Amino acid sequence: MRRYFTDMEKQSNSSIEKALIVLEALGSEPYEYTIQQLSTKTGINVTTMYRILYQLGAHDMVSLNEETKKYKVGPNAYHVGSAYIYNHNYMGMLQDILAEISQITQESVGLAVLEGDKIISILEIDVPRPMKMNDVPGRFFQGNKGNYGKCITAFRDPEFINHYLDTHHFEKTYPAVLTEKEELLEEYAKIREQGYSTSIDELGIDVVGTGVPLFGKNGKIKGCIAIAFFRTDDWKKRMLSHKDLLLSYQKRIEKYLP
Repeated sequence: MRRYFTDMEKQSNSSIEKALIVLEALGSEPYEYTIQQLSTKTGINVTTMYRILYQLGAHDMVSLNEETKKYKVGPNAYHVGSAYIYNHNYMGMLQDILAEISQITQESVGLAVLEGDKIISILEIDVPRPMKMNDVPGRFFQGNKGNYGKCITAFRDPEFINHYLDTHHFEKTYPAVLTEKEELLEEYAKIREQGYSTSIDELGIDVVGTGVPLFGKNGKIKGCIAIAFFRTDDWKKRMLSHKDLLLSYQKRIEKYLP
C-alpha cells in the first residue's frame, strides 16, 4: 500500500536534506565558509542557512570561528565519521603497510577506496616537508585526474565509465588535467593495459606520482594506493621505482580489503 507523506513530514524531510547539503559543502575546499558563501554555494537562502547552522551547531556538527565568522565541520561530525573507520577493521593493518612504504621511499603514500560511486581517501601517510603533499582523509575525488580518480575509474565497468563521462563536466584546474571524454577513455585504456596510473602536474604544478589498483575478493576494483612527490631532476627514475614497489605490495594490501 502506497504511503503518502503529510505536509509536516515533507517539511521535515526538506530540512534534513538541506542540513546534509550544508555538511557536504563544509566537507569541500576550502573547508571554512561564511554564511553568505555557504548560501551562494548551496543555493539555500541566508535566513534558512542561519537556522540550519544554529541547529547543526547545537549538536556540535559545525563550529564557528569567531574571528573570521566562518563555519567549519564540528567535533561531533568527526566523531560520527570515525565510525566509518571503526567499521573497517582492516584499517590498522593497512596503515602499517602504508607507513612501511613511506619509510622505504621517504615519500607521501595514500589509499583511496570506492564506496558506492564515490572515490574517497581513507589513509594518508605524509613525510615532513615544507609543503604538505597528501590530502586529508575523507576527501572525494573525481575520475578525471590524479591517481586515485583515474586509476579507480579506469577499472570500472565500461557501461559505468561511459555514463559517468557523459553526465559529468570536468574543469581544467591545471593544464595537464584531462577533461574530454575521448582523451579520458584513451587514458583509462592505457592504465588498464599497463596495470598502473601516473599523475603529472594534475593536482598541482610539479606534483607527480603513481598509483596501483586494488581489487576486492570479488575481483572488482576496490581502491588505489598511490605515492606522490615533488618533481626533481630524477623524477622519472623515482616514478618507475615507486611504481614497481607499489606493485610488489599490491597483493599484500588486497588481502585486507573486503
